[in-house]
Amino acid sequence: MELREPRSRVKDFQPGMTNSDRLLSHAVLTENRSTADAVRPGPVLLLGAPGVGKGTQGEILAKIWGVPKISTGDILRANVSNGTPLGVQAAQMMKSGGLVPDDLVTDMVAERLRDRDTEAGFILDGFPRTVCQAEWLDKYLNAHRKGEALAIVSMCMDHDQILQRVVHRTVCPVCKTVYNTELMPPKRAGHCDLDDAELIQRNDDSAVIFKTRLEVFRRETEPLFEFYRSHFLFIEVDAGKTPSSVTRDISTSLSRLRNQMEQ
Repeated sequence: MELREPRSRVKDFQPGMTNSDRLLSHAVLTENRSTADAVRPGPVLLLGAPGVGKGTQGEILAKIWGVPKISTGDILRANVSNGTPLGVQAAQMMKSGGLVPDDLVTDMVAERLRDRDTEAGFILDGFPRTVCQAEWLDKYLNAHRKGEALAIVSMCMDHDQILQRVVHRTVCPVCKTVYNTELMPPKRAGHCDLDDAELIQRNDDSAVIFKTRLEVFRRETEPLFEFYRSHFLFIEVDAGKTPSSVTRDISTSLSRLRNQMEQ
């Protein structure tokens, strides 16, 4: 019988991961340290449907490679809360019910990518969302990062499988740990293992709402997939595997392709 460490004793427990996944991911991290030192990850884009696990993989890979995970949502919230000139413009548009335009989003991204912690690379989650933004990113990399090639990691999973993951998902309102009543239930039904808070389900995790989100994703991002599919560093991974296996697939595939480009 396999012995597993209790969730409460696993450091940096990631939402959506079992404890065996967390422990194996630490092993993957250690295993790939030498590779990470030898090969700069460079700019990396995680591409995939909502609920496919981009956030979990982004956090793990950021630790493996020692680079920041950059989310446009985080950048936008930081600019608004800090009252930066870009944040003030964005807040005014959102208050009036409008969408933040591409040029304002790309200005925020460009400002974030100038930070020194991005020198060895960075992981993008949630940007670009359109072909227009993707074209801007290619031009930015050519102009400011000596044409460094963007690696696109396409995380693939059957949409019915994603739906099953999401509709059974609950979250702790206190520590934000995510559970799945079918795949990864808490020890005590309806309560968080870490702080015993009562678990809740997000409003957009209902089957009806999530199906709509998937349809929007399919419609809006299909051109983006076609745009990137011809890139040399286009990597497809099976996101239906365990998170630790997905981490290994991404890391080894990217290291192999980066090495090929440098030879």
